[in-house]
Amino acid sequence: MRFWALALLLAACTPRLTRFRGGINDCTSVSVRQNDVLCHGKPVAKVECFLPRQQTCTALAVRYRDGERVFLYQPATFDPSRPESSAAETGEFAQRPQIADDATFIWFKRSDSPPGDWEAYEMDTGALYDVDVRGVLDEQARHGARPLWTLPAAQ
Repeated sequence: MRFWALALLLAACTPRLTRFRGGINDCTSVSVRQNDVLCHGKPVAKVECFLPRQQTCTALAVRYRDGERVFLYQPATFDPSRPESSAAETGEFAQRPQIADDATFIWFKRSDSPPGDWEAYEMDTGALYDVDVRGVLDEQARHGARPLWTLPAAQ
């Protein structure tokens, strides 16, 4: 009983960037094609890597089917309405962003975070939280992972 109370408390304290959506975890046939997340072949979300460089995205976002764009990372100088004019040489970026093969998670390392600290974003719940290297490797072994910097840049 104590375990469930603690789990509920931790879930309530996890920062959420958007509302709970469902759909991805509930889908029996999820796939990632290029930067699109598909459920039974129909798009449910699109991952956007702005101003990609070698294994980095200057800004990283998810655009859901309803049109809401959720920024997982963006430097202070980034202008979402004019990304091409944003300062690309800020030195701030999302490093080595990866998506789970089943699209349940997106992992990335913030350029300003200490070594070994990663961010994990849950696509369904909208929760963004810190995770250590071991946690990332465990989740990637369970869900599979592919790099996002090989995806086309957001338009």
